[in-house]
Amino acid sequence: MTTEDDVLGALTKPLAVYAIQRLLDPSSKTTDALQDLLMRMRAAGKLKFNIKTGLWSRADAS
Repeated sequence: MTTEDDVLGALTKPLAVYAIQRLLDPSSKTTDALQDLLMRMRAAGKLKFNIKTGLWSRADAS
């Protein structure tokens, strides 16, 4: 189970969802649970998603 702390720790630079999954849970075949977690974290203001590049980043990163 991937936690918010795991995701925030992995995002030292903007990454795509598949890159995040490879860092946190490479054995998983689907990104559904990770995408759900990312969307909840985005709604809480902890993450940003750049629609043009498809990259996730920490909300405190510029």
